[in-house]
Order: sequence, then C-alpha cells, then structure tokens
Amino acid sequence: MKKVLFFVAAICLVSSAAFAGPFDKFNDKMNSASDSLAKHYLNNLASDMSAVMTGGNYGVSIGLGTLRFSASAKINAVNVDNEIMRADGTSTLVVPMINAALGLPYDFELLAKYGYLYGTNIYGAGLRYNVYDSDVIFIPSVTVQGVYTMANVRSGSNKLDANNLALGAIATFPVPYVTPYVGLGWDRTKVKDKSSIHEGMTGSADGFSYGFGVSVSILMINGNAGVTYTDGVPNYTLGLNVGF
Repeated sequence: MKKVLFFVAAICLVSSAAFAGPFDKFNDKMNSASDSLAKHYLNNLASDMSAVMTGGNYGVSIGLGTLRFSASAKINAVNVDNEIMRADGTSTLVVPMINAALGLPYDFELLAKYGYLYGTNIYGAGLRYNVYDSDVIFIPSVTVQGVYTMANVRSGSNKLDANNLALGAIATFPVPYVTPYVGLGWDRTKVKDKSSIHEGMTGSADGFSYGFGVSVSILMINGNAGVTYTDGVPNYTLGLNVGF
C-alpha cells in the first residue's frame, strides 16, 4: 500500500512539474518592459487567449434529448506563441472544458461552459439560435451563436483578468451516424494586468476563426473531433457528448 501511495504521489509531482503555470513569468516580463513593449506583450497574450477562451465553441448541435439538455466533455490542445508564455517554455496548452446546452422555446438554446487552465477557472455563457433545420444530406442545418467568456488568472503573484466575446455560425450536414460540420466566427479578447508595475494596462485582439470537424453518434452518445484555426494557427478538440 505504501508503494502504491508513493507511486501516486510521484505521478502527481511529475504532473505538477510538467504542467507548470504558463503565466509564471508574467510579472517578470511586464516589469522589465517599457510601456509600449508591455502593451505589445498584452496584445499578443490576448491573441493567444482568444484561442484558449473560444475553445470548444464550435461543434454539432445534436438532438438535446427528452429533457432538451446536452453536455460535452472536451479536451482542447491550443498552440500559443506569445512572449509571456514563451518565457516559461510553454508552446501548447491543454485545456479540459465542459460545454452544456439547454433547449429553450422558439429554437433557442442556452449555452454554458467551464474550463480549467493551470489553476485558472474559465466561465462562459451564451445563446444559440437554430436558423434552419435540414433533413437533406447535402443541405446543411445552420445555427448562429454568441458566447461571452471570462477568466481570472491567479498564478502566485502573477494576476490578470481576461474576457472574450465570440460570435459564430455553424453549418452541419445531417449524414446518418456521422455528422460533419463547418464553422466561421469573429471574436474580441481583452486582458488586463492586475499585478505588475503596469497594473491596469489592457491589451486586446480581434480575430477571425474557422473550423471543421465531425461527430459520430451511437444511441445517446456522441463523440466529436475538430480543428479550429484562429489567425491561421490550428487548435484541436476531442470531445464526448451525451443528450438527455
């Protein structure tokens, strides 16, 4: 039993080391930068946080089930290249996320999401509207959506706030059992310094994204995989969806 506990503890320690916080060098980089350079850092950070915070937004709006509710567990692999995360040796972020949808009257769905990023909670909510519902394989069903997402980063003494507004449209093709989808969107992300000598400074980024993927449905279980390009950089999503 002691050996098992030791092994589990070792795995936890290795995992903690492997997933060191990507914001651990935030204060160091910002404190050593001029105002103009600090602004540049924040703008680039906002651009990468855009991909983090919109991760999992695209996907298939499957049948919500009897209770008109569905939930998805997703893993997003996000490529990043901003100076603050590079200083910590971070090039890829792995972000687990839960997305949920609740059917409302008049073809609306209420959306909610929760993600976890190295000690940081990511919350989001929004609405989706079913513009057109198709039963023909070569004619897509079309939905539009808007999602607002927030993250409050607290990594030791390194602190920043981020928010994102994402608007998008998704077309799904009703192929039996295997449903392809494509999506197109625009979003705006803002980050605010809360801890360095530039406290209060904000950075922002506007971006367009597009993505495509496929879902495979067996009874009430729906697996999905997709790729989203944000400013040309690919981010990958794997998920499992259940409707009730």
